[in-house]
Amino acid sequence: MLQSNVGEIDMDSQVPEISFRDTKLPNVGFEVVELATLYGKVAAGEVSFISKPHRIDFHNLIFFTGSAGEHFVDFNSIAVEKGSVVLVNKGQVHAFDTTNQPEGKVVIFTDEYLDRVATAIDVKIFAPTHLVTSYLQHFSLSVAQENALMSLMTLIISEYELCEPNVSYLQVLFAALLTKVSESRPDIYHHHMTPSQIQCFERFTLALSIAYTQTRDANALALQIGTTYKTLNKVCKMATNRTAKQLIDAFTILEAKRRLSIEHMQVQQLSDHLGFDEPTNFIKYFKKHTLMTPNQFKNTA
Repeated sequence: MLQSNVGEIDMDSQVPEISFRDTKLPNVGFEVVELATLYGKVAAGEVSFISKPHRIDFHNLIFFTGSAGEHFVDFNSIAVEKGSVVLVNKGQVHAFDTTNQPEGKVVIFTDEYLDRVATAIDVKIFAPTHLVTSYLQHFSLSVAQENALMSLMTLIISEYELCEPNVSYLQVLFAALLTKVSESRPDIYHHHMTPSQIQCFERFTLALSIAYTQTRDANALALQIGTTYKTLNKVCKMATNRTAKQLIDAFTILEAKRRLSIEHMQVQQLSDHLGFDEPTNFIKYFKKHTLMTPNQFKNTA
């Protein structure tokens, strides 16, 4: 069942946090679910969280194959249609469109499974972290790309549903699927960055996710990961078309929004958590980047 596989709902939170549960195959860290199945579970009253913003501790790769609709990711609505792909990373808040009910499939997978796949294939051909940290999070497939991905999806589903599926073969198919997604995405940064530049950007994103409550100084983060501000800024621009400082601010604001929505943090508490000297400084910072105060955001979230 979806709830037992995907996670649990914290009913005390406005935005529930959903955790990955083991699939029916203990050695496989991913699962493919038809969106129609999710809509049916909502209609039957079996699950309720998917139509509302919920935060996940795994990754979702969503292929839309039919009618138009929307998908909500981190407080933004993304228009989707046949051929659209949406990547929802671990830690993000998202919601499915149960009103328009666009057709498609969602692939659910964990960091641990990505790591396992990475050890089994040539990272020069495919590096899974490229899939989950790139700036471009949604895009449209050409007809040929869509056909290729759907063919892989059919092979995965067919093997998955066997009484005794070949787990190694499923891992190869999963790697192939993510490789084709990476290849299909336009302007993905690792197509024109050197391995050392990719590693620098990955170190930066990891350091930022840990240190954002202590510093918003790009120079300090550059030193922390063993590079210069100039090099870091160049790498960030190549990877995302944004400066290191812009990425730091975007990440900080996003985390602030998540905590305002999920944990109902008070402004004073959130200001302290994010390392601001005074709540007024945090309010000014938040308003500069969102054109509203934290409390105004809470009232509209």
